Amino acid sequence: MSIDNKPLDAIDESDLLTLIDGQVPEGKSIEYKLQLPGQSHDAVRELLADVSSFANASGGHLIFGMDEEGGVPVQLPGLTGIDIDQVKQRFENSFRDNIEPRIPGIGIHAVLLQSSNMALIVHIPKSWAPPHVVNYQRHWRFYSRNSAGKYPLDVPELRAVFSLSESLAERIRNFRADRLSQI
Repeated sequence: MSIDNKPLDAIDESDLLTLIDGQVPEGKSIEYKLQLPGQSHDAVRELLADVSSFANASGGHLIFGMDEEGGVPVQLPGLTGIDIDQVKQRFENSFRDNIEPRIPGIGIHAVLLQSSNMALIVHIPKSWAPPHVVNYQRHWRFYSRNSAGKYPLDVPELRAVFSLSESLAERIRNFRADRLSQI
């Protein structure tokens, strides 16, 4: 079971419960968090690393309000006592101000649960302009993801990402020029 193929705004509680029923583990495209991150340096840095790692890999979802054990979701208690608009604004400002270049297309969706609590889903698309670096209070690092979660990119991996990014831009320019010449 996956929420990857569903529009973000259409994801509801039943979709999140399906992740639990299907025992969909954390991995390259999904990560579960029981609580929202605090505002400490380490908590903000961790959130930024998660977001940039998804954009630098194949995209994915952060789901807040989902409890997990060993990376497998076990229950959906949700979040209590939060101002969803304030949280969205804090996240959006943090992503905009501390990840370079900016990642277009990040979506944040709140899901009202039957318990009246909320789950929060952050969708991070695969970037067409990687790599994205976390530049937050003297922390400057590139991250990516694999099946085990996020990890810092090393120099050979960074070289490969920059090279692929340049070749993609060149292919797009060539495609555009080719189409224009055909017109």
